[in-house]
Amino acid sequence: MRKTIKTKIAHFIFYREFASHLREQKMVSFKDAKTIGIIYDSTEEKNYEIIRRYVKDLRDNYKKDVLALGFYDKKDLPPTRLAKLGLDFFTRKSLNWHYRPVAPVVKNFMAKDFDILIDLHTKSSIIFRYVTASTKAKFKIGRYDKTSALFYDFMISVGDSITLSAFIDQVNHYLNLLKHEQVN
Repeated sequence: MRKTIKTKIAHFIFYREFASHLREQKMVSFKDAKTIGIIYDSTEEKNYEIIRRYVKDLRDNYKKDVLALGFYDKKDLPPTRLAKLGLDFFTRKSLNWHYRPVAPVVKNFMAKDFDILIDLHTKSSIIFRYVTASTKAKFKIGRYDKTSALFYDFMISVGDSITLSAFIDQVNHYLNLLKHEQVN
């Protein structure tokens, strides 16, 4: 019950803070994007490995500058989650009492001016909502959640049981479909 009250207060504070949040939105095609930010849940080892391979693929095959930020839903990172170039993490210790991420690694991520931000978290979460709403990314893409629609530019409706790999496939499919026409 205490956690439910805390979550309701967190949502109230979040929506009060971001209700009038304005930013410059710009549709950026995958082809034109140079920088990509990725946020995801890294609690499960298999998710970390999937993202590690995805980041490598985006860098090697598409020549994108990629930074991934994983949330590990415990107080401390396990030894298998060492931060590497372009793969950073934050934990429950990185959150204030109303679930706002306050760690320097998260603040640095939110301050980056990504061309595209990809939220690969497959469930609704106030923690990921904070990061998405706070980032300066030009084009934000994520899973459809009507309570978060204000903070994304493109949302993909998928079932609750979708795997991370299948969701990445959906994101890639739609990003490759989007074309940006320059008007002269």
